[in-house]
Formats: sequence, C-alpha cells, structure tokens
Amino acid sequence: MSGAPAIRPSDAPVEGARVLAGRYRLDGVIGRGGMATVHRAHDLVLDRDVAIKLFPSVADDADLLLRHSAEVHALATLSHPGLVTLYDAGSEPRGDGTQELYLVMELVDGPTLAERLTADPMPVGRMVDVGRQIADALAIVHEQRIVHRDIKPGNMLTSELDGELVVKVADFGIARIADATRLTMTGVTLGTLRYLSPEQVTGAPLGPPTDIYSLGLVLIECVSGQSVFTGTLAESAAARLTTLPTIPDGLPPELARLLSQMTAREPDDRPTAAVVASELSRLLDAPGSSAPTAAVPAAVTERLDLPTADESATAAHRVPRSMRRRWAAAGAAAVLLAGGVVAALGAGGSGGTPPAAPHYPAVEGDLGRALTTLQQSVTP
Repeated sequence: MSGAPAIRPSDAPVEGARVLAGRYRLDGVIGRGGMATVHRAHDLVLDRDVAIKLFPSVADDADLLLRHSAEVHALATLSHPGLVTLYDAGSEPRGDGTQELYLVMELVDGPTLAERLTADPMPVGRMVDVGRQIADALAIVHEQRIVHRDIKPGNMLTSELDGELVVKVADFGIARIADATRLTMTGVTLGTLRYLSPEQVTGAPLGPPTDIYSLGLVLIECVSGQSVFTGTLAESAAARLTTLPTIPDGLPPELARLLSQMTAREPDDRPTAAVVASELSRLLDAPGSSAPTAAVPAAVTERLDLPTADESATAAHRVPRSMRRRWAAAGAAAVLLAGGVVAALGAGGSGGTPPAAPHYPAVEGDLGRALTTLQQSVTP
C-alpha cells in the first residue's frame, strides 16, 4: 500500500483545483511574498481548512533549501497560542526535475495587523494588549535560540475571539537559529525595510534584540497610524543609524519609556521579550489603564513650567546620549549652585553681617539665565 492518504468520494476536489501531495486541495491565494505564496487549502484527510505556504520550485538551490529547513525546524519546536501552528511539511517533485517545497499551517481566518492599521490608529489599551501577545510569543521563540528577523504588521495574523483581538506571529521563512550557519548569501539583507533594526542595516550579528526593536516600531505605528521610518532605501537606512524613533505624545509615562528602551540603537540597551511582555501585562492590569494620563497633573506642570512625564520621556528619547550626558553635567552644576546658595543663606541666618554673595563661573544660554534667576530669587 502506498503512503498516500485515501480520499473519500465526498472529498473529491472541485473541478480544476490542484491537490498537493494527494491530500491538500488548493482553493485560492491569500497572500504573496518575496519567497513564497500562501494558499487557503483544505485537508481532504482530516477535513479541515489549512493554510499552505508554497515555495518556488528549486533544484540545487542550497541556500533556499537551508532556509526552508530552518523554517520547518523552527516551527516544529514551537508551541504557543501566539504562534501559528505547523501541521505538516514536505516537498513534491515536478515534471522538470525540480522540487516544490511546502508548509501546511494553521489557518488564521482574519486580516493581518497591517490590514487593520489601514483604518484608524489603535486605542492605546488595544496596542498594549497586541504588544503583550506578540512579546509573549517571542519570548518562547527566543528561548529556543531562534530569531524571527522579520517582525512587521504583515506577519501578524489576527482574529476575533469573544470580542477580543487575538494575534499570532507568522512567517518564519527568514528565521535564523542563533549562532548557526548564516542562511543568507553574503551581502543580502533579509527583512522588511521599514522595520529593520540598526544592526540589520549595518550587517552586524543578529540576536533576539533585533526582534524587540522591530516590535517597538510596530507598536509605535499601531498608535500613531504611521510608519516610523519612510523614504527611499538610502534615506530609511540612514535614518535608522542617526535618528531615534519619536514616541507619540500622550502615552502613559511607563509605556513611553518602554517603547524608548525597545527602540534603543544599541541592542544591549533593549529589554528582553519576556520583560516587555511582563511590563505590558502590568500596564494592562494597572488601575485606570484604559485612560492613559500623565503622571503629573497638567495644572501643576503649567504652574511650574515643567514638562509632563510623557513629554520628558519623549524628549529624552530624541536627544543623543552624548547630549544627554552634557545636560546631566549641567544639571549637576545647577544642583551644586543651588546647594551653595542655600549654604550661604544658612550661614547668614543667625544674625550678623551676611556673607558676600559667592562668585560662580559664567554659564551661557538658557541654563545660564535659569541659574541667574535662581540665584537672584534666593539672595537675601
């Protein structure tokens, strides 16, 4: 008896439909990418709808075969509600001597996150929940020393369950096993341009922080409704290395800070997927999480002429680290100056002739003017 599954008469394919491997009826194309085509299909043996990722016919393309093998092994080792389930994999010979590779996967019957984002931006609470689901799934992926390398809205499949949005991470076609043989030809960068990490742009070694950076860009886009990096190939690549993503205004301070950390230029400065999932879960569980507000009331910030907490986090994220260090030094000088003035007041508070006002080195710009005002306001 052959190994081919038996097909019951009632399961006969519709006229003209192709049956792959004697079992999977291809019913239509639901997605196309640079490396494969995804079909809606029907498993004639188990009588269920599935998604089939069909790769181009290959003969001796070792690079593609390695990549396909990596995807199969990556998916086969993973089990998580936030990951698309792999059911089957194989290849089918064609008449011209080539092999056609395929993956049979869980069919997620809903739009991609990219399709959802063509409408309005997401409410903050829903974005946090989406991020939590993706980060939770990536934590499992990264535990297996797997890097997805192509985190983007188009690879996030969504569906509705009891009124809740469910997100699943798909397409490990360019996943890479950490420390394993590189699966791309020299000089070829895989990944989608808008969501590449700085290390992908420069060709540096990749690891789990690459996925965290891309996820940060995805979450910013969810609430802003716009891609963080646009423009030509050269403009987008250069911006990745010189510009930190702008965090949208009005986010809770903790969320703004987390997004800033996720999109840090240096991989070592980014949190792990497990930490991201934990932080986003904490934000979801926090009282009043559905109504994001600044930690400092607006009336207070107006009276003190101070930025709100989320504005501070955003401003800090826009400023290069070297400039922040200079600001920190200037801030330290301000503290020392204030301390000197207070000490002078304390010395003269017990009576007698007040000591002469101390002399401080001149400081130029806004900081200098602010220090002068501070000194004048506390001088007896």
